[in-house]
Amino acid sequence: MKTKTHSSYPVLKPLTLALITVSFLTACAIRQGADKPTGVGYEQVVPTPKVSFPLPAVDNIENNGNEHKYDPDYNPILTLLSGFNQIWTLGDEQWANGSANSKGPADFSNVKIINPIAWQENIAYVVKVTNNRTYQQTLDAYLDDRRDKNFSVIDGFGPLTNAYIKGAQAHSNVPLHTVNDVTRASSDPAYFDANATLDYSEGGDDDKAKGLSSSELGKVVDLVHLLRESSASTSPAKYTFSSPRPWRMNDEGQVIPLDANHDGKPDTESLGGKTFELYDTNVSIVPSLKYQRRKAEDGRRKDGAFPSGHTNAGYLAAWAYAYAFPERFAEMVTRGSELGESRIVAGMHSPFDVIGGRIQSQAVAAAALLNEKNTALKEAAYENTGEYFSQMSAGDSLYDLAHQQDSSDRWADHDSNKALYRFRMTYGFTQDKSKAGQAPVVPKGAEVLLETRQPYLTAEQRRAVLYTTSIDSGYPVLDESNGWGRLDYVTAADGYGAFLGDVTVTMDADKGRFNAHDWWRNDISGKGLLTKQGTGWLTLTGNNSYSGGTHLKAGVLEAQSRTAFGSGDVFIENGVLLITSGLNVNNLQQQSGMLTIHLDQVNVPALTVKNTAMIQGGTLVIDALAKPQVGDRIPLIQAKYWRGKFEQVLTKGFKAKVEYNDDGVELLVTE
Repeated sequence: MKTKTHSSYPVLKPLTLALITVSFLTACAIRQGADKPTGVGYEQVVPTPKVSFPLPAVDNIENNGNEHKYDPDYNPILTLLSGFNQIWTLGDEQWANGSANSKGPADFSNVKIINPIAWQENIAYVVKVTNNRTYQQTLDAYLDDRRDKNFSVIDGFGPLTNAYIKGAQAHSNVPLHTVNDVTRASSDPAYFDANATLDYSEGGDDDKAKGLSSSELGKVVDLVHLLRESSASTSPAKYTFSSPRPWRMNDEGQVIPLDANHDGKPDTESLGGKTFELYDTNVSIVPSLKYQRRKAEDGRRKDGAFPSGHTNAGYLAAWAYAYAFPERFAEMVTRGSELGESRIVAGMHSPFDVIGGRIQSQAVAAAALLNEKNTALKEAAYENTGEYFSQMSAGDSLYDLAHQQDSSDRWADHDSNKALYRFRMTYGFTQDKSKAGQAPVVPKGAEVLLETRQPYLTAEQRRAVLYTTSIDSGYPVLDESNGWGRLDYVTAADGYGAFLGDVTVTMDADKGRFNAHDWWRNDISGKGLLTKQGTGWLTLTGNNSYSGGTHLKAGVLEAQSRTAFGSGDVFIENGVLLITSGLNVNNLQQQSGMLTIHLDQVNVPALTVKNTAMIQGGTLVIDALAKPQVGDRIPLIQAKYWRGKFEQVLTKGFKAKVEYNDDGVELLVTE
């Protein structure tokens, strides 16, 4: 469901408001000095983990691209991905201790499957998806393979995809194949069948695919280039781990070449002058990509699968686009995960390969964005999208513009994206319950990826967001990644998962974008207090249970669910508290400011206060979604104990009497 945004809370025009006649039925003295919610009295602090060189990755990322790139004692990427050695290993100690090189190992005689359950689950997923893919998935897998990755993920912009392509002067280095192309006559130049076995290659990496530096979106183009070129190569890890491609593996994850002649030489097939080895496997590679396999003369030694290079590249482009245009942050990051999934659908990679690509991309992107040398560029890229897309916003917010209805937007369902991304973090691998429940780890610099998505939070607060939205421990490969593998950035984009300390949010609407209005959509637990201040607008939508209370000092704080403010007390010191779909609270105190209620039902209290409601001043505004009938009696606010009254009560579109009693407020509609 689309959520409407506003840069500031709209002022209700006097002509549309009626001042309610006040009939105070029960004389109740106002109790002065009511208790305010206090929370736990401290903020959550998430320290950077204690690590040994070559970590932190963000400080030593250059070792993934210099003379130390094959040495696990120097390359932080090899350290982050070392959990793979607990699943599958080459079994060559000399190789593992620094003898890795760009030629790949010549000997696979000591291969060991350390965790057969995880390894078999890994290949089983590939077998399942490659044997059940639709034609659309087949075509998408082909395109994500052959197009430049910078261009492939641009459709994460959704309804703004074509506008971005035009503004960046980006182009696809592969013809625009569509599902309909396969229905054309084979003699038609536009004919293309992703299920046909091709004997040629089209596309491939193309640096111009992301666009031109001289274009209207040139700063974004430069940011993409920066992330893609910042010691980002997966080659050192591929050669170090030297794991097999799924199309070389049987259902147990073993590599058994087909040998019909029993002469010790693998069977082969030829396509377009190239020869390829054949293996015992149930993986069904996309036919149009068979030509892209490593040729027989190279063998396995130059064909490492872990981590996936395509996945790493796709994510890096996605991180750049998401940073520059955070209005599509969750969608763009999900698109990065989709490119990883397409590698599995293609039969070219396995879930572990894709997970490795994701982990590496996060560390590489964070290192680039955290580097002070790149501060001017990343800020310019953010401003670049704001200026460019604002030209077509027609007064709407950039968020509204980016989420306008578009049938071609594959990422329009926010909740589906969230669930899909979290699944792809583990791919359903069996969790080791003995290792579950470990505290999350937030590595140094991880918070920078949320810098534009939650610009009103401090870096320390963004670390707390990552901590409280991380997935559980106990999954293969992830626990050894110094936290990177457990960070769920799509969920983190929806704000805190828990208030483990008190949280103060200061939003400056004049800065625009998410500074002006943001939504926290997670289900928030914890004992902390939420304090909202500043001129911006924060909306809470989740089934929240946090108990420390809610304090509104300024701006707009909106409740879009009955439990939006958890189980604690609510104190309105100033600002606008907006209730759009009913609200339950423990105690309510209003000192000043405005309590605004959007009535969607007239027979159920819009606000239920479990204990005491104390009104010491301020304004109550009632806005009915449908005009109530004369004579309707509306149970507006219900409390166990009611104290005080509002300075004024205003209605929009109808007139009514307000009747106070000892357990709440009712409205009697008069006209």
